[in-house]
Amino acid sequence: MPTILCVDDEPTQLTLLEFAFRRSKMTVLKANNGQEAVAQADAHHPDIILMDLMMPVMDGAAATAAIKQNPATADIPIVLFTAYETGEMADKALAAGAVKLIKKTTPPRDLVDLIQKMLP
Repeated sequence: MPTILCVDDEPTQLTLLEFAFRRSKMTVLKANNGQEAVAQADAHHPDIILMDLMMPVMDGAAATAAIKQNPATADIPIVLFTAYETGEMADKALAAGAVKLIKKTTPPRDLVDLIQKMLP
C-alpha cells in the first residue's frame, strides 16, 4: 500500500486529504508545517509528499528544499498543493525540486487520481 505524507497547516484540509487518500487505499502520514514534514519524510520515507506552500514555522518551499537536499529523502516526489499557482514561493519550491503544482480547488477524486498516476 503506497504511503503519502500530507502537509498543511489547516486541520480541516488535512482531515479531508486523509479521508480521500485512505478511501483510495493509501497510508496517510500528516504534518502541520514544513518542519514536521522534513522530520516525517526522514523518519518514514513516504512514496510521495503533498505539500502546502504557506505554513508557519517552515513554509513549503523551504521544506521542499530541505527534503531534496537530504540524500535519504531526495528521491521522494513532492507535489505542491496550494491556492497560489504563481509567485515567488511557488517558483522557489519548483526550483528546489517539487515535481508539480496542483491547485487546492481541485476536486478530491481528481486529486487522488493525479497523485496515484505520479506514484513511483
